[in-house]
Amino acid sequence: MSSYAITGASKGIGLEFIRQLAANTDNTVLAIVRNPKASDINEVASKYPNVHIIKGDVTDPRSILEAASGASTITGGKLDVLIHNSNAVDSATTALSPSQFPFDAEAVQKMFEPSLVTAIYGGLWATNAFLPLIEEGTQKKIVHISSAMALPDLINKTGISYAVAYSVAKAGMNVQVAKYAAELAPKGIKVLALSPGWVNTYDGEKPAEVVQGEEFMLKQFQIADPELKGQIQPEESVQKCLQVIDHLDEKSSGLLLSQNGDQERWL
Repeated sequence: MSSYAITGASKGIGLEFIRQLAANTDNTVLAIVRNPKASDINEVASKYPNVHIIKGDVTDPRSILEAASGASTITGGKLDVLIHNSNAVDSATTALSPSQFPFDAEAVQKMFEPSLVTAIYGGLWATNAFLPLIEEGTQKKIVHISSAMALPDLINKTGISYAVAYSVAKAGMNVQVAKYAAELAPKGIKVLALSPGWVNTYDGEKPAEVVQGEEFMLKQFQIADPELKGQIQPEESVQKCLQVIDHLDEKSSGLLLSQNGDQERWL
């Protein structure tokens, strides 16, 4: 029997983690969400009695500490795997390249804040809040969902100059993961940054501008991977990610790996 806690579990990749993990009735699955009344996560929980919905916001230290306390009550003070999946961006400015950012301190801070607070600060608070439970667990694994968009090599190959705040935040996440891995190795705890690939997480019919943007991105991504046909679905991404998590060991702790378990096939 294994126990998992997933932040940002109400939609997209996080919700798919819940679905796939809950399918094994031996698992205890903790869905950490800002809104426990969200319809999608409640629909999944209604089908799987091993899913427990816990209110928790990684951007609020007190909230995530309360979530960890609630999780401890359910699992008996232990946790095998924490998956920090929460993500946020300022979608209004995602298309900007760095030279297009204004000479306005308040405005730029506002553009960076959603990504930084969720990926870095939230990753720190979520990890620290659940760490006592992980220490008592059997698998002792912590996974932060990152992105290959933070890789200088991919940026240079594709010429992708936008999504600045998102990419910078994920790069910071990768360093923070390495720091945690170095600190926690003596305790047998493995920490991983995991890129899920280019995943279609859009809910509903995509507006024309979204479709056009993805077509533009595809052409750029194909510079790095000519065989790429488009986005993968959450089902495929999570299935592959769970295989990587299953194989996480001391050797791979501290690294950024792709959903394929390597550092080559990112898309």
